[in-house]
Amino acid sequence: MNGMSKWLSDCLPADCIDTHPEVLVRFSQDVFADGEALGAVVRPHNEDQIVALVNACRVRDVAIVTRGGGMSYTSGYLATRAGSVLIDMSAMNNILEINTVDATVTVEPGVTWESLHCALTEKGLRTPFWGTLSGRYATVGGGLSQNGVFWGSGYHGAIGDNVLSVRVVTGEGIVLETGSASQHNSGPFCTYFGPNLTGLFVGDGGAYGIKTRATLPLIPAPRAKAFGAFAFDSSDTMTLAMAEISRNALASECFGFDPYLQKQRMKRASLASDVQQLGGVVKAETRVLDKVVQASKVVFSGRRFMDDVAWSISTISEGRTQAEANIQAETIRKICGKYGARELPDSIPRLIAANPFGPVNNMIGAEGERWLPIHALVPHSMAQRGIECIESVYRNNQSLMQKYQVRTGYLIATVGQQVSLLEPVFFWPDALNELHKHSLDADHLARLTQFNHVPGAFEAISKIKLELVNALSELGAVHFQLGKSYLYQEALTPESAAVVRLLKAHFDPGGIMNPGVLGFDSRTM
Repeated sequence: MNGMSKWLSDCLPADCIDTHPEVLVRFSQDVFADGEALGAVVRPHNEDQIVALVNACRVRDVAIVTRGGGMSYTSGYLATRAGSVLIDMSAMNNILEINTVDATVTVEPGVTWESLHCALTEKGLRTPFWGTLSGRYATVGGGLSQNGVFWGSGYHGAIGDNVLSVRVVTGEGIVLETGSASQHNSGPFCTYFGPNLTGLFVGDGGAYGIKTRATLPLIPAPRAKAFGAFAFDSSDTMTLAMAEISRNALASECFGFDPYLQKQRMKRASLASDVQQLGGVVKAETRVLDKVVQASKVVFSGRRFMDDVAWSISTISEGRTQAEANIQAETIRKICGKYGARELPDSIPRLIAANPFGPVNNMIGAEGERWLPIHALVPHSMAQRGIECIESVYRNNQSLMQKYQVRTGYLIATVGQQVSLLEPVFFWPDALNELHKHSLDADHLARLTQFNHVPGAFEAISKIKLELVNALSELGAVHFQLGKSYLYQEALTPESAAVVRLLKAHFDPGGIMNPGVLGFDSRTM
């Protein structure tokens, strides 16, 4: 037993501690990069164990990083100090209370978005934001630490817009609760009781503490959906249409692709795969006739209808009645027509909606290439300028991208009524890491090209990524999943940065909580 294992075993049961070499390697990787070698992976079962672990690490000046589902690509849970302890929250995965009277749900941080959605669906309920596309693995705690968008974001915004209270263990081993639960004789039913303390721990990447519990609001699950899909000749008309759809709150999800990413998605699966997903489509429809009609539409539209499409968007509208959802969809149709779009079969949004938490095979390219997204959130009025900014960086790196066979695409989406999300994506041939191999479906992995390691490719992608981050910061964009990839303190005004540093000094004076995240490192504090 090494020294770390010895003192860890003094504060945690043996079954919480994992020092197997293959586990340490896999947990030191995210979708893009590798971190420093870990000393141990621990899987606590309760808050008391986390408090004991934090106190033990604090007195030994051992850094802690906390991991949710592991689907990040911004080094959020990658250690910057060798010998760090990684806390895997997967064992704390209980849904503690579904309160139908007060319309709240309280969960432990390791609950996945998929498992939470399934449990609530049985009761006819849903959280307003109800998960990311990686929700089969991605967790509520990880989502709160990173922030993020997708399911429900068109109406309800990001993860951080949809949380009432969190319970946190700080870097001093102190447990605190936020929102209405921060006062005596109360519970977690309201975000505010004075200043919004809950917001301090949303998007912090674990810099201020470790979340052990969260309470989210509930809404009745919408009973009806309507779908739309439209082709545009250019990105500027597409983003204008998406902004108008967003401003008028007409879609729970509104997302678009450029030609390259569109082709990637078409190649990733076949019509046979679509047919296998028809069970979800059939289950999602209410009437017998609708089941037959919509399943037939998916089969007969196939994938060839996208062959001559440039830019395209898909929309999903929801309502308490089908008439309500249809009115929203018809308004979207008119808006898209105003911008010169032509209507497409709605197979893609219908399939995605019916199978919201599929495999995470999209974490690599269709042929087995490596994949890396960057993203920026801008006001609708800045969307096209943001795309032009990104294209400028690409032009400046054209020779480097050609050398390493880098291909690029875009995902564009709306968030709430004010925000456009721009997500440029890289694909390039290179070897997969252990996290990829562990997360992909085995049969899917077996069909892929296994590229060899390409010397210099990672460094080239990192250079282009950094230039994009800097350019988007100059544009005034903001980001989710800050991790250790995006500018944060450097982008803040001096006054705001000073407040952030004061909070860090208060919650984590020893600087052991995820060094490097949000630009913090205790060695330079």
